[in-house]
Amino acid sequence: MQCSRRRFIGSTLGLAGVGATGGCLTPLTPGEPAFLSYKAVEVEWETDRGERYVADLCWLWSDGRSRVFGWAPEEYPAIVRTATDVTVSAETARALDERFAGVRFRVGLSRVGTTGLSMRESDLGTRDVSRARFNRVQFGDRLRAVRTDSGVRIRSVRTGGHGDPADWSVTVGTKALTEQFPDRQVPDPR
Repeated sequence: MQCSRRRFIGSTLGLAGVGATGGCLTPLTPGEPAFLSYKAVEVEWETDRGERYVADLCWLWSDGRSRVFGWAPEEYPAIVRTATDVTVSAETARALDERFAGVRFRVGLSRVGTTGLSMRESDLGTRDVSRARFNRVQFGDRLRAVRTDSGVRIRSVRTGGHGDPADWSVTVGTKALTEQFPDRQVPDPR
């Protein structure tokens, strides 16, 4: 039996498609219920002596049931308006990019029903996210997450589906990087 060129190319491409999806079935799962347990803006700068420093500009942590704890940046109070409104505007992002050598937006996720987390702990892990994703995910939201080889991935976000932080104990203070690191040449706000 003779095989036409069109049939040969079609069957070859079909096999390539099957091979390309062979190891990808796990990441396509819908994930498991999760909640936001950690949210931070991390910054990096270099001194005139060439030393590099990385620090949290702000961070907040929640047990997902009854409390939110952490601090807001004194220099950028609009980042933390309330426990359910922790966002970085485009204007603030530009100011941070001008001030620091690096800016990272981090979130930590935990499984629904997790208890006994220590401060800043997230049992599914933490990951860097885009500013848009950072702004989208808030404390009190219900998430679907899946663990991957590179950490944890957010599959979906349902606003307010994991309790109401308005009923939780919220303790958010303020700190200035220059006060935390007085001898590390923290760049001045511009």
